[in-house]
Amino acid sequence: MKEIVVVSGKGGVGKSSITASLAVLLDETGVSITTVDSDVDAPNLSIVLGTDITDFTEIQASEKASIDTTKCKRCGRCVPVCKAEALINIEGGVPTVIPFLCEGCGACTVVCPTSAISINRITNGRIGVAKTPYGFPIVSGQLNMGESSSGHIVTAVKVKGRTIAEDSGSDLILVDGPPGIGCPVIASIAGANHVLIVTEPTPAARNSLDRILSVLDHFRIPASAVINRYDLNPIYANKIEDWIQAKWAIPIAQKIPFDKNILLSLSKKIPVVEYAPNCPASKALRLLSSQILKVI
Repeated sequence: MKEIVVVSGKGGVGKSSITASLAVLLDETGVSITTVDSDVDAPNLSIVLGTDITDFTEIQASEKASIDTTKCKRCGRCVPVCKAEALINIEGGVPTVIPFLCEGCGACTVVCPTSAISINRITNGRIGVAKTPYGFPIVSGQLNMGESSSGHIVTAVKVKGRTIAEDSGSDLILVDGPPGIGCPVIASIAGANHVLIVTEPTPAARNSLDRILSVLDHFRIPASAVINRYDLNPIYANKIEDWIQAKWAIPIAQKIPFDKNILLSLSKKIPVVEYAPNCPASKALRLLSSQILKVI
């Protein structure tokens, strides 16, 4: 079983749209597939695939401090050691924990003379599982509003995805990764056989691309790139392509043109390769799926 993760150094470059279309195309070739949405801060792969997820399981992937008011002597020693400033000391009262600031580091428990503070696991997200209209399953993670530790949730989502893939005998796990280069991205690419990076012909996208390629190079994960909407600025797209080849020496798997059919397909919650199979973007995506088949 292979695992391919689709990432982007920045958001808004078409990562989820491309992932959804690739899933449909690869499934059509007979590849048994399981899709995973690991962008837990803003999951939307299920929307692009036209899938309503109703089966959710809550998960505890974060820890926060709590104070036993019967043990607290109101000394206030815990307040200055909290680097997250999650503790407020009201004179003469028990310090108050601000949950959305607390990172669960435990420094407050070390200095508390009466062991009134404890670090407890809390529910900070959920994992949903459903079957798409195309027959293959999707696993999606969601971080609760205002919560942290999204990297831990990503790991939990991928574990669930692998379990479902093994149970269903899937040949491929296709992961829609989060944008950026932080903990969620690192958790998302862990264990991947290949990473597909989606970018676009803009200076911001190039800077973000450089950062994510540095991360992949550090972990020595094979990668290839897709330049989406390349014809909006073909001169700069060529510059990015030359730069990728010169600095990182990774292949350009495909260049996808701007196509209004993608916008229309998103409004219908249908991947563009199903909505308009003969449009320019769909033709480019079919070529891209052929490249992915070579990888797996």
